[in-house]
Amino acid sequence: MATPQQEAFCVLRFNKCESAITVQRDFRRTYGTEAPTAQSIRRWHQTFQESGCLCAQKRSGRLHTSDENIERVRQSFVRSPQKSTCRAGLELDLPHSTVWRVLRRRLTLKAYRIQLLQALQPDDKQKRIDFCNFISEKQEENESFVSRLVFSDEATFHLSGKVNRHNVRIWALEQPYAAVKHQRDSPKINVFCAISRKKVYGRFFLKKTQ
Repeated sequence: MATPQQEAFCVLRFNKCESAITVQRDFRRTYGTEAPTAQSIRRWHQTFQESGCLCAQKRSGRLHTSDENIERVRQSFVRSPQKSTCRAGLELDLPHSTVWRVLRRRLTLKAYRIQLLQALQPDDKQKRIDFCNFISEKQEENESFVSRLVFSDEATFHLSGKVNRHNVRIWALEQPYAAVKHQRDSPKINVFCAISRKKVYGRFFLKKTQ
């Protein structure tokens, strides 16, 4: 922890050069010890500008975030909604906890996962329209055409019981630190099934080779 003399040194140097990195370099050269963080240096300078003193002031116990900082956080995530709260804290010179608290409690925002979807090509929509027209024409030509259509799908299952962790949730009062051990390249099987208007085909179990 820096002494009052060291804090005053940082404030005076920052007021002159306006560079926290330069202040840290001069601090290490002068005192021969690790320099305070850039965030601390800027905070001391701001405190001195607002109150004219570096004395620790009594706090109410509940942290207060100014309307200006709330608006800065809001604008930051309007420009780049995918950035992390740590990155935003560095850019805005605010603690990570403050950024998170503003997002969740003051702006009532929530973090959502990005969905991965199949990339569409420019002609995919037209292909869908052509397929629908083809089915409609075939059905008009022959009413039994639809009954000959077969829809199929397949899925892979690990014999070791391996699960997809993205689809598994454990609701608890405390972190259970649950883990599932699985064998790398464990044996697996493919299950194939198909269905038509009149019949179900399968299930067919196919051993999957490595």
